[in-house]
Amino acid sequence: MGIRVLDGIEELIGNTPIIGLHRMFPGYSIYAKLEYYNPTFSVKDRAAFYMVKKMIERGEIKSGDTIIEATSGNTGLGLCMASIIFGLHFIATVFDDVSEDKIKLLQSLGATVIICPSELPSNEIGGYVWLAQALAAEYPHIHYINQFSNPDNPEAHIFSTGPEIWNALNGKIDLFVNTVGTGGTISGVSHFLKKKNPNIQTIAVEPVGGIYRDFFYGNPIKFKDHLIHSISDNFISKNFNKELIDDVVQVCDSEAFSCCIEMMRTEALCIGTSAGCTIGAIKKLIQEKVILHQTHVVCTLADSALKYSDSLLNETFWEEHRFSRPGKLTGDENVYLQKFFQKSGISKEVQICN
Repeated sequence: MGIRVLDGIEELIGNTPIIGLHRMFPGYSIYAKLEYYNPTFSVKDRAAFYMVKKMIERGEIKSGDTIIEATSGNTGLGLCMASIIFGLHFIATVFDDVSEDKIKLLQSLGATVIICPSELPSNEIGGYVWLAQALAAEYPHIHYINQFSNPDNPEAHIFSTGPEIWNALNGKIDLFVNTVGTGGTISGVSHFLKKKNPNIQTIAVEPVGGIYRDFFYGNPIKFKDHLIHSISDNFISKNFNKELIDDVVQVCDSEAFSCCIEMMRTEALCIGTSAGCTIGAIKKLIQEKVILHQTHVVCTLADSALKYSDSLLNETFWEEHRFSRPGKLTGDENVYLQKFFQKSGISKEVQICN
C-alpha cells in the first residue's frame, strides 16, 4: 500500500495509533491511544481545530480576525495550527510555570504569548483565564475560544476520538481511563462510548491537590498547587460532565513523573506528565483490584515528554522536588567503559550519563 499524499496538515489530525501496553502491564488488556501523533503533538489539536472550524462555519470569526485562549500550552499549539490554516491571528495567555518548551513552540508558530503570574487564581484579576476574557470583552476584533465552556470541545471527541477507540478495539472495552483538563476529551469520549455500551465505566484522573474528586463526591473544594499544569486547574470546567464519570482517581506528582520514565524504559513511549498521571492511575486501579486480568482498558496519552525538557527530562528538577528517579537497568558497561577511558587517557574529558 502506497503512502497517501495529503493536501494539508489538518488531514493529520486524529486517527492516532492504539498500542497494547503489554510490557508495562504483562497479563493485562490495557491499550493506549497515542495522541502525541497529532500535528502539534497532543490530543488538543482535535478540539482546537474543531472549535475554530465551527466558529468560522457559524460566521462568528473570519479570516484576518484574532482569537485568544487561556492555555497551559497544548490547546494553544493546536490553535496556532488552526490560525495558520484559517488565516487568523492568535494570542495565548499562559501562567509563568508553563513549560518553556511550549512557550517557545507557541512563539515559533506565530502566537503572541502573554505570561501571567502563576500565584494568581485563574479566574481572578490578572489570572490567565481572566485576562483572555477581559481582552476579548474590551476589543471586538478579539474572539475568546473558551475551551473550558465551549461545547464544540467535547463534541470534537464525540465525532472523532470516541469512534476511533470503539472501532479500533471492536467495542471490546470495559473501562476508559483519562485525565481531566477542560473535561472535553473525557466527557466527549465517555459520551460516545456509553451510548454504544452503557456498561463501560469511565474513570477520571487528576493529580493530588486537584478539585475534581471533591467535586464529584460533593465535598468542599480546596485546590492545592501541583506540578502537572495541563490538568485539574483551580476551577471546575463547564465541559466536565459529572454524569458521564463513574469515579475520580488522584495520583501524586512524584508517581506521575516516575511513571513517565518507567514507560520510556519499559515501552519506549516518550509520554508527557499528564499521561504519566494516567499510567499511575491504572497502576493504582490494578493494585485495588478494580482492573483485573480480564478487564479491557483503554486510555489516551495526551502528549509527549519532549515538551518538558525543563522538568520531566531535567534531573535537577527531580532533585529540587525530592523525586526518586527510576533506576536504569544496566549491565556492567559502566565498569568497562571507565576502564577503556582510563586506558585511553581520556577519562578526564568524558562523562558517563545514565
